[in-house]
Amino acid sequence: MTAEKPALRVKSGTEDFSEFIRKGYYYVDKTQYLRPIFDADDRLLILRPRRFGKTLTMSTLKYFLEMDYDNPGDTSKPRELFKGLKVSEDQEFCEANMGRHPVVSISLKDAGQTTFQSSRRMLAMAVWKLSNQYEWLKNSPKLNDGEKEFLDDLLNRKLLCRGDGESDGVLQSSLSMLCQLLHHHCGLKPVLLIDEYDVPLQYAAMNHFYDQMIAIIKPLFSVLLKTNPDVSKGILTGCLRATKEGIFTGLNNYTVNSVLTQNRILCTAFGFTPDEVKEMLSCFGLEKLYDKAREHYDGYSVYGRDLFCPWDVTCYISSLLTSDDPGQVKPEAFWNNTSNNNIITQYMPNLSSDDAQKLQDLVDGRSIKVAIDEGMNYGNFHLDDPAQFWNILVYTGYLTLAKRGTDDVHEFRIPNAEVRKCFEKNIQSYYQERGGKYSKDYSARIVELLLSGKADDLPAELTRALSTFVSVRDAAGKAPKENYYHGLLNGILLSAGNLIGNHTSNADSGDGYADIVFTSASQKTGVVIELKYSPERSDLKAKASEALKQIEDRDYAAALNSNVVKKVYAWGIAFWHRQCAVAFKELNP
Repeated sequence: MTAEKPALRVKSGTEDFSEFIRKGYYYVDKTQYLRPIFDADDRLLILRPRRFGKTLTMSTLKYFLEMDYDNPGDTSKPRELFKGLKVSEDQEFCEANMGRHPVVSISLKDAGQTTFQSSRRMLAMAVWKLSNQYEWLKNSPKLNDGEKEFLDDLLNRKLLCRGDGESDGVLQSSLSMLCQLLHHHCGLKPVLLIDEYDVPLQYAAMNHFYDQMIAIIKPLFSVLLKTNPDVSKGILTGCLRATKEGIFTGLNNYTVNSVLTQNRILCTAFGFTPDEVKEMLSCFGLEKLYDKAREHYDGYSVYGRDLFCPWDVTCYISSLLTSDDPGQVKPEAFWNNTSNNNIITQYMPNLSSDDAQKLQDLVDGRSIKVAIDEGMNYGNFHLDDPAQFWNILVYTGYLTLAKRGTDDVHEFRIPNAEVRKCFEKNIQSYYQERGGKYSKDYSARIVELLLSGKADDLPAELTRALSTFVSVRDAAGKAPKENYYHGLLNGILLSAGNLIGNHTSNADSGDGYADIVFTSASQKTGVVIELKYSPERSDLKAKASEALKQIEDRDYAAALNSNVVKKVYAWGIAFWHRQCAVAFKELNP
């Protein structure tokens, strides 16, 4: 007899602290970190990978700090929300700060768009929605007519979104003015919270409108200046530090806490610890699945502490709770499906052989040494700079610290199975896309040769494809070696249209996984292909023979339906740069 599942529910996608508490969702209590975050400095920049709980933390801060504007001094609402949570044990901090501050809180996440017009509009919409929370200030006897007129401008959606000089001026001054209005009304300097501060800059840099966006963002952030008379504290979250942007001009005294920061206090403030994940699984009677969760979603390291990605864990447990047989649920790539993962393929055309070898080492489970520039900025963002590639992978969560080194050179590794699959998927899709551009006529010719067993003619046709799409630098190590040719050949095959019936890549067959298995359109002829990369030109034929032998020894042809398939052709193909060799044999179906 199994124990009943608790009444608590797991909710993924919710980033509002109040909703977690009021609706009874399972909440991993991180409130003990509210004090060290609040006390860190007057200006604090927190850098963590996407989906690591930054937005929920900012929401938690808002609900904890924000005063009841209708009834100043009444802290009953936050006390009810935080009742029984760890922060409530710190009576001194709660007494001094719970429900005691005016707060201005905004997220710039939706301002990440692919054009300046759409990005600016979404930024304006975020400011307009924020301003509507303070419409009641129009009735404040403590504000003058000019301040109320500016508030009217902030509440005018059409004006904010218009995009002319007047509109830009209002938008650029919006945060400064909202803080000023609250200060004058409440008699207290507000706390300013800016979540995902760098998202508009990232999209602007990658889509070539950075200068236009920085012209808006820089004045918008001027409210963060140390000498600003209307802000008591400013807390920002993002992925990348932007020190040379000019965004924080004049702001010299601020604290940065990142995945590389040597700070014990906040190292586990974001992300789930192993104990937190074990407790969460146990709460729902799923403790036996901890090892599976650990393999796929654990592996991040901050100041030597082991961390899981929170988004992955909550999504995984949600999927388990909706299944009749949780033990059979396959862990999905939840983080991969929500993050901006095309950064890998965008940089790949410009990676050197050394950088490509590092990619290979990472996918193979090894760590690599990389120099990290903590002052990297979007203003100098270039897709042809491999140094930036590694910086971005570290700060966005593709890589995690394996071993701290000297100066700025450290060892990094892929954190877990999910991110490794993300690497493999992006690398393979990049080369499949290139292969897919190969002429359909040539693709058809290659497929016809494979389906007819013409081993004497195939090398020449493949060499033509390699000469078209493979540069020496590509084959020298820019992609994981066999994966490069695997993806390229898959793309060529898939371009052959209706000549192919069933097609499977990395097919589970016999005693292992066949690289490529496909049939003719009639399904009467089957083809099994095993690929090898030869480190030396002289070994090409031997490698091809080795691949053919592997097909036979491991019975890869078992993937084909012997009741339908009448002929089976086995191909061992070896590659070296732009050259290849083949070994061929007809097998009994």
